[in-house]
Amino acid sequence: MPTVEPNSPHFNADVILVLDGDQASALSVVRSLGRSGLIVDVASAFQSPICASSRHIRQCLRYPDPLKNESDFVAWIDNQIQTGGYALIIPVTERTLAPLLRNREAIDDARIAMAPSDALEQVLDKERTVALATALNIPVPRSWSIDSLDQLDSAATELDYPMVIKPSRSVGHGNGSGVQLSVSYAHNRDDLEKQVRHALNHGAVILQEYFRGDGVGIELIADHGEIGFAFQHRRLHEVPLTGGGSSLRCSEAIVPALLEAARALIKALHWHGVAMVEFKYDARTGEFRLMEINGRFWGSLPLAIAAGADFPRMLYELLCEGRIAPRPPAQEGVVCRQLARDVDWLEHVLRRNAPASLVSLPSWNDVLHDSALVFSPRHHFDVQSLSDPKPGLIDLGRIIGTQVNRVSNLLRRRWQLTQQRRRARRACSNPQVKSVLFLCYGNINRSALAHAYAAQRLSSSVSLMSAGFHAQGGRPADPVMVATAAEQGIDLSAWQSTTVDAAMLASADLVLAMELPHIDRLLEEHPEASGKTFLLGGASATSGNDVEIIDPYGLSPDTYHAVCRQVIRSVDAWFNHAQHRTER
Repeated sequence: MPTVEPNSPHFNADVILVLDGDQASALSVVRSLGRSGLIVDVASAFQSPICASSRHIRQCLRYPDPLKNESDFVAWIDNQIQTGGYALIIPVTERTLAPLLRNREAIDDARIAMAPSDALEQVLDKERTVALATALNIPVPRSWSIDSLDQLDSAATELDYPMVIKPSRSVGHGNGSGVQLSVSYAHNRDDLEKQVRHALNHGAVILQEYFRGDGVGIELIADHGEIGFAFQHRRLHEVPLTGGGSSLRCSEAIVPALLEAARALIKALHWHGVAMVEFKYDARTGEFRLMEINGRFWGSLPLAIAAGADFPRMLYELLCEGRIAPRPPAQEGVVCRQLARDVDWLEHVLRRNAPASLVSLPSWNDVLHDSALVFSPRHHFDVQSLSDPKPGLIDLGRIIGTQVNRVSNLLRRRWQLTQQRRRARRACSNPQVKSVLFLCYGNINRSALAHAYAAQRLSSSVSLMSAGFHAQGGRPADPVMVATAAEQGIDLSAWQSTTVDAAMLASADLVLAMELPHIDRLLEEHPEASGKTFLLGGASATSGNDVEIIDPYGLSPDTYHAVCRQVIRSVDAWFNHAQHRTER
């Protein structure tokens, strides 16, 4: 990543563009650079991102969603480079960083805050990161990389349970769109095989031992492989409880062994820019394991800035001025809370939503102690700030609104689902149905399965169709559902999706959707279909909890199997009733 040179008539050394404006970490970048006297624009794929309300921005822009339309996003960035006059464009998450890296040769990347390509490719690929650490004698969890089920038996004999299953990359692609992938855990051999089979549909998988310890990060900025400034934080709360993004974390003294491990990695990568090297650390024994390297700004960035480690300002100095100005070490004992996520953390704790084999749930005293930290002068919030109050007030309003909406929506949905059960039970006894349309969002999972199963089960006297709202037709079925359906003797191997249209609706006597939002959307566009549109799950539901059939795309293999069973049970319920009525 070269230092930015003012070689364009559009160049303005004081103007910065920050991407991913819906993230709290992006807000921290905006505030840091704005307080430094720079002009900051922010951009996001979403409407009304949290950064748009900050007093530190000049304008808020919107770009195409890189997970849905990468080429349009890259073209948008290229246009900003050519015409926006930005000294620096800062991607904050992998949603924007990864596509820019893949298309680096097609754009003028001198003004994009990305590390050198080889280094960035290496840290984005968890398998290559582990290999580098191993070569440098840095402790890593015992790991086994596999790209096919044939390799599973060998790996399973080397590791104990619980076992961590990591996708090699955080974002997978398939069926014309991206999907955010996550870490999962296996507690026995059967569980392991299901989880791995599912994860392999999105690429290679890393199996790792589960190492108990605190999540600790060494945050740093490096100048061509030499660390210019470093900071350490420890996670106090994580969501989910088994390990994930932190909602409460504190600054602390740097552990020399962790810093030396980070230094060796950064030097080997010849890293240029910001990074966070993440470890699991057992303070009782001094043992640690490298987890991963984040090659961009990280979620706990607000804590670093609150403690005096102003990494956004340092990045600007490095890339636009050529050197990082000296500054004192960051303060220890500073605490920072992501309020919205911490509300989720509290809910997980109250529901005891974590396996005991992985997590020691906090006591009530622990919860009260951590809640009381808000009264400490060293406590800060990621979003709430007296000097830039509007984003914090909006965030607080969203939190309150989310909770109020959850309660009101829960009550409304319960009523709607009860009505759907009653309507479905009346409608499924109608023997006059000759044409059925199954409907979901993409027509590659639920409605495809329902169509294929009904075609096997019903006589040719019933005409069957299925479709989805997704604009792109002709897509194959989700490969995970293809495998799941095959176990039930249902063939989706040659499936091609269809987009719903008015002609299909007009020809259908019965429309069976999967979720209430599908019905809402359909009737908004085609209100004439209201009398013949129902939820597929309504006929077989025994309670309000199983009237809808959720979209399993990107979720666990257990979810796919549950959805498959529910679809089969629901199709049987609809047409068993009708068949029984006809025979009578």
